[in-house]
Amino acid sequence: MTQVNELLIGIDVGGTFTDAIVFDSRKGTLLAAFKIASSPSDPGRAVIAATEKISQTVDVRGAVVCHGTTVGTNTLIERKGSRTALLTTSGFTDVVELRRQDRPKLYGFDVRISEPLAPRELRFGVEERVGADGAVVRPIQAVPELIEQVRKSGASAVAICLLHAYANDAHERELADAISAAWPEAYISRSSDICPEFGEYERSSTTLVNAYIGQAVGGYVSSLSRELRDKGVKRFLIVKSNGGLTSPENAARYPVHLIESGPAAQLTAAAAFARATGCPNLIAFDMGGTTAKAGVIRGGQPEMTSEFYADRLVDGHEVGGYAIRSSVLDLVEIGAGGGSIAFLDEANVLKVGPRSASAHPGPACYSRGGDLPTVTDAHAVIGTLTPELFVDSGVAFDRNAAVDAIKRNIADPLGWTVVRAAYAIIDIAVANMAEMVRLATTHRGLDPRDFSLLASGGAGPLHATSVGQEIGAREIIIPPLPGMFSALGATLGAVRHEVTQTVFRDLRSLDPNELSGIFAQLSDRADELLAAEPQGAARPAPERMVEARFAGQLFQLRISLGREGEPLPAIDDIERRFRDAYRKEYGFELPDARVQIVNCRLIASIDLGYRGDRLFVTEELPSGTATISRKVAFLARDGKELSIPVYRITDALGCSLTGPCIIEHSGSTVWIHGEQVAQIGASGQVIVALTKVAR
Repeated sequence: MTQVNELLIGIDVGGTFTDAIVFDSRKGTLLAAFKIASSPSDPGRAVIAATEKISQTVDVRGAVVCHGTTVGTNTLIERKGSRTALLTTSGFTDVVELRRQDRPKLYGFDVRISEPLAPRELRFGVEERVGADGAVVRPIQAVPELIEQVRKSGASAVAICLLHAYANDAHERELADAISAAWPEAYISRSSDICPEFGEYERSSTTLVNAYIGQAVGGYVSSLSRELRDKGVKRFLIVKSNGGLTSPENAARYPVHLIESGPAAQLTAAAAFARATGCPNLIAFDMGGTTAKAGVIRGGQPEMTSEFYADRLVDGHEVGGYAIRSSVLDLVEIGAGGGSIAFLDEANVLKVGPRSASAHPGPACYSRGGDLPTVTDAHAVIGTLTPELFVDSGVAFDRNAAVDAIKRNIADPLGWTVVRAAYAIIDIAVANMAEMVRLATTHRGLDPRDFSLLASGGAGPLHATSVGQEIGAREIIIPPLPGMFSALGATLGAVRHEVTQTVFRDLRSLDPNELSGIFAQLSDRADELLAAEPQGAARPAPERMVEARFAGQLFQLRISLGREGEPLPAIDDIERRFRDAYRKEYGFELPDARVQIVNCRLIASIDLGYRGDRLFVTEELPSGTATISRKVAFLARDGKELSIPVYRITDALGCSLTGPCIIEHSGSTVWIHGEQVAQIGASGQVIVALTKVAR
């Protein structure tokens, strides 16, 4: 058994497979990378199984495990959270049901809206009132009676969101302390801790989601942390939605910050790749077994947003979802994965997704009981997926089962050949994913032709050239370890916390000393969070930001005010920075409009010193000739059978490969179409130049 001084393990749990990567964090040396089957009923089992597999060859004592998890997301989507009571100022109990009174489809007559996580009988009005300026208008009353009502309701979690608590949290604290004293086993979330920002619906919704998933996430991370510690693991960290890492203690306190944990890890890896290789502008495209995701990297940094809606799509229909005000890496996600089920709708039209076969029963070709056709089965039919690719994966690959599923459910009812049906399934999946990429780019004013498409995930490289051609990307890049890319991304983040405070003042009325005092309070809150985190190689000074807008507008821009310890900019300078940013974003500004400061934000981080991004650094290799691993039968669109080569990535380093061919690449499969040329780098990076699209 090998002993490594600084063993770093990344584990990402997906819907079908759990990916793991192991390397020496100081040297950047890769030790292992593999996939095992996920365990959807208990995701932690797969994490422990991956750790045990690693421990067979490497001593995991003293290791650091970084984990991207979907437990919070799944708890919300599957409605398996706690029975949660919402306590809010009397008269405001219906805020979470009234929402913003907008409709997912303005002219739709079959509108469905996500049901509140706290139904009406679990929403309680609190006799109290705080004004927008923080002054107590009405002292809090009848607290013991209220607590007794909540206990009798059968709730096990409590979300507290009182009016204007962001300006004065005294009543929320008093209520939370009283509940803790009378009812110690209750899970309590208060808005002044979770989301101390103005906007009653968003603040209420964020706090309610945190309480709803809190016990499930807290139990998961605590149990997993305990089991890993028993195996000798020194440190267990969880990926947050903003791409940062956090301790189990902070994850259990703020589970709402983990909703996009898994997808964030992939975008973190894409950003690290962009910086390490000098490719600053990327579209990060990831496709796994259940979903596909797209995000944008500009200037080597991922796009961020401070608000998103979780669980917006149900059975392919927009239902509004649940507003979460929390920093998150900006991603577009759809139900399009290898396990996406193909079916004929009521009009006998072929559709693909968003329903998935998941890990169990899985695609028909996985021999786990699935009998419905999926995207994976379509590739099994045409020959781009073969049994050899699934050795040691726990999958008993059966092409005949895929042929039968597509023939019975799609080809025969439409009078098509099985090959035509298989290509139609793939084409529809590609069209869906291309539209997803456009939502992340074109719909936001970005031209995909200015970007390279970085494809990862178990199924991403299999579809990358098709998606890239569809959107007009200039080239396709398959990074090293594409099948375990999210697991790698889990290890590349720094500990990161963002704390915020609503100010809501005209900039000109804000005294510089007052602004300095607000950031001092935020610094104290950040220090409290960082106290529960590991102290790494470096702790840079926190970055100060304000979120500003013109008076009367609804949306803010973030403006950097430098790092803590530096002098705060003068008020005139802050205004100039905002107006410059506004002009850059929108192309004009409003010279006579007043500037408002809405929120102050502090971003605190700890660099843990892990160097997994060294895997992306490559050197020039002399051109060589690739060794063909084997040849497989491949069915073209016209049904003609071709024999095409399959290469292992390790046998093609430094080589140029012409399609059609298949490359086995670290837990994924790269499909190079006819006449396309793939350049293989020394690190395993694959680049496919696409035909230029005229502007």
